[in-house]
Amino acid sequence: MTIPLPIETDRLLIRPFETGDIDAMAQVYGDPELMRHVCLGVLDRERTAALLEEYRHAQDELGFSTWAVVEKESGAVVGDVGFGVYAPTGEPELGYTLAADVWGRGYAFEAAQACVEAAFANLPQRRLVAKVESGNERSFRLAERLEMRAVDTVAIDGRPHVLLALERP
Repeated sequence: MTIPLPIETDRLLIRPFETGDIDAMAQVYGDPELMRHVCLGVLDRERTAALLEEYRHAQDELGFSTWAVVEKESGAVVGDVGFGVYAPTGEPELGYTLAADVWGRGYAFEAAQACVEAAFANLPQRRLVAKVESGNERSFRLAERLEMRAVDTVAIDGRPHVLLALERP
């Protein structure tokens, strides 16, 4: 099964990454404050390019991936949203990373909610998961707004994370 793209909201376009997105995403992934809660850590341009290529391959292989978040009004790529695979269970794992200069606009929730709806409409899995590092209050609030519930605590690179889940309606 595949999640059809693009996914559109009132203000955002969610689409596969393109080669022209590398510079915008290198700025996002290169921001130490923004990346402090992201397991990948800070990435340079070369590592960003490789990651975006991995996302394109995942889309081809799995039918879902992490995608570009584009602000419709400006046409700017402002971050990512989508799904990886939670290795212990094989379930889709929701994640997002948005540029600090667009925080506070509600884009993270808007994009995540659209992806959750698309996943449940198109994928067979009964549950979606997300990992949030302890202390990442913004991501906890977003997960709560999505009606995700804590189900476990897991260690990622030696740091505690809460595993959250959302069951198919």
